[in-house]
Amino acid sequence: MSIPGLGQIPEQPTTTTSTRTISLRPGCEYRFAAPLSSSSPLTIRLLHGTAEKDGTELAPGHTYIFTALRARILTWQGCELEVSGRTEREDIRNYNSPGENPRSSWLNLHAKLQELRETAGRERREGPRVLIAGGKGVGKTMMARTLTAYATRRGEQPLVVNTDPEDGMLTLPGSLSAAVFATIMDVEAADGWGTTPASGPSAVPVKLPLAYSLGRRRWKADVGKEEWKAEGSADADGLCKELVSRLAGKVSKRLSEDEAVKRAGVVVDTAASDAEKDAEMLGHIVDEFSVNIVVVLGTPSLANTLTERFAREKTSIGEPIQVIPLDALDRDSSGMGDEETWPQHTRERAIKEYFFGGGRRTLSPQIQQVDFDAIVIYRYADTPDSPLVRMEPSSELEHWTLAVMYASTRDPADAVRAASVMGYVYVSEVDEEKRKVRMLAPVGGRLGDRPLVVGTWPEPFISLLG
Repeated sequence: MSIPGLGQIPEQPTTTTSTRTISLRPGCEYRFAAPLSSSSPLTIRLLHGTAEKDGTELAPGHTYIFTALRARILTWQGCELEVSGRTEREDIRNYNSPGENPRSSWLNLHAKLQELRETAGRERREGPRVLIAGGKGVGKTMMARTLTAYATRRGEQPLVVNTDPEDGMLTLPGSLSAAVFATIMDVEAADGWGTTPASGPSAVPVKLPLAYSLGRRRWKADVGKEEWKAEGSADADGLCKELVSRLAGKVSKRLSEDEAVKRAGVVVDTAASDAEKDAEMLGHIVDEFSVNIVVVLGTPSLANTLTERFAREKTSIGEPIQVIPLDALDRDSSGMGDEETWPQHTRERAIKEYFFGGGRRTLSPQIQQVDFDAIVIYRYADTPDSPLVRMEPSSELEHWTLAVMYASTRDPADAVRAASVMGYVYVSEVDEEKRKVRMLAPVGGRLGDRPLVVGTWPEPFISLLG
């Protein structure tokens, strides 16, 4: 179509919003990939029956908002959902009976763990300490969330530990963290776990995580080309082992001080693991957290290796270590998006939510300009005996997220490395000529004498400020 004097009018893309009702039989799932754009979210409302996301029950009649998220809504008794908006992908997985759903074994595992908790409560000793291991994409984190949600629904207060630096738990990627879960999780949150005080007010109670910055994607150091990036070393996983040990020390202290947490026990999520490369690290985590139950999802070679390793070992309190192999969670038949693109969007959403909020919360982060001489920045070095070195601010820092450490700028590098994370700042601009750095912080106020640490993970988020 054309109008005289104006020429051809370009076709405008049309966006359609559809509302449909989805009925699920007992044991079946609705799987979806919510749109990447927050301006056109997917909404889901439970009309009838019961349903859950990663073990957390959906409230009847409540509208849940999802963006940039791949998830599954499961029902054990049958339900009816009202779904509004477009999806990148969606799929209904039907099973002839609830027992055919792979997650029925998770229910059985939860029942066993609950028996152990009740026994531990009567005998005033530690409850089960469960570690979940397996290869990539087998459902480790989903199982960790589900077991945690089932426990909280029974009034328990499990302590959850994330040792996978690729994904954050109540914190940004590149860190190891732990938190007590005494209330339900926020199913709308970017990481699926919930929100923290830095995320602003929330209808779901916030969680208080303890976090340590590893600053890289994997347990072992990545090899970087630029001088200021972390490079491989002879003891590439030494820092990770050190931080795991520190985290385990804090967890042990909490268990000794809180009877409810002690009874509920610990759930440990781990990174994607290989039987040959990662058995030593998994063994270190098992030793440090006194794990007595190791669940291996869909990785027979890893299950065999760990079974052999722990056959003659016992925990620090004399318990045998049981290895339980389970089937991997079946992948979505619809593809549900590119396996690299979706995790990147999830990480970016987590960073954006940290500074700006998301869904039903909107935050107003503060931008501050800081002199080069007023901040102390460390990067990870390439030698095991000196993992942190001072660096001069430069334009290479732009778009990176830096960890603010619970330490002083006067502390030695070793003390900074061992400190926990206070929060994060985002570097929006570096003016080398004027020696100024513009930073985005979730709250107002100066940084004071807190040192900053930059790693190689999460990667730069170039479009955070548009």
